[in-house]
Amino acid sequence: MIRVFVYGTLMRGGHYHQQFLTGHKFLGNGVISGYALYGLGSYPGVVPEKGEQVRGEVYGIDWKTLHKIDILEDNGSLYNRKRVRVVLADGRTTRAYVYVWNGPVRPEEKVAYEDQPWSG
Repeated sequence: MIRVFVYGTLMRGGHYHQQFLTGHKFLGNGVISGYALYGLGSYPGVVPEKGEQVRGEVYGIDWKTLHKIDILEDNGSLYNRKRVRVVLADGRTTRAYVYVWNGPVRPEEKVAYEDQPWSG
């Protein structure tokens, strides 16, 4: 099983959740450290930022689904898929893939931790 940490349109209630993650195992809510969340219009992005954290959800998926999400996220161009440490709500830790924004961000687009998860 491959784990993926999602923080935007792939989360429950998000625009792409049903299309990509319905039927896959929800492993729990989680937090990643060392990244900040930015609203980029109709979708969010995370970027490395010391001292920051991002809330999201972790799912267990297969390689076929990971490939589909790679295409959605334009992996290698708009986003880069990285493996990160996630602390789950129950205190356990796991490693999961996350899609890291590969473009510029503006300070006013930052979503504070207490205002997460991103909701568009």
